[in-house]
Amino acid sequence: MTMPRSAGMLSLLLLAACAGGMGPDPGSPAAGPNPLTQVGRWALQGARDAGGQPIAAVLPGGRAVHALVFEGDRVAVEGGCNHIGGRYRIERDGRLRVLEMQSTLMACQDQALMAADTAVSDLLEGVAQWRIAESYPEQLTLDHANGRSSHWVAVRPPQ
Repeated sequence: MTMPRSAGMLSLLLLAACAGGMGPDPGSPAAGPNPLTQVGRWALQGARDAGGQPIAAVLPGGRAVHALVFEGDRVAVEGGCNHIGGRYRIERDGRLRVLEMQSTLMACQDQALMAADTAVSDLLEGVAQWRIAESYPEQLTLDHANGRSSHWVAVRPPQ
């Protein structure tokens, strides 16, 4: 009789030990501060397609105008013709998933800016591996699941 009781107790102890080591979900507030929201605003520097070639459409007139703003579980794209935003989450494996990007449909005179709005929105929606280089200002790289990549720089007030 002692053997089954010991085996049962051992099973419970192992189960408790395994459950205790799982840790919080990285996308949950209990996982610690979210560096994307801590910086808050990231200015687009450029993007590359799956073949490594620059995506010219994200830089209307050859200039960077868009910025990402992370707040809570929302992400917004600023600087273009339209208001663009959606929800995002950081998944268990650390990937960034941007969902349900929506945009107003304002007609701008600047056709390149309108095209850039669409290109940036299309670039962001979906899944990306992300990393932040510890520099000043910080550098954010998004390696998108479709093979494209984008580079962003933290917008920091002058010191």
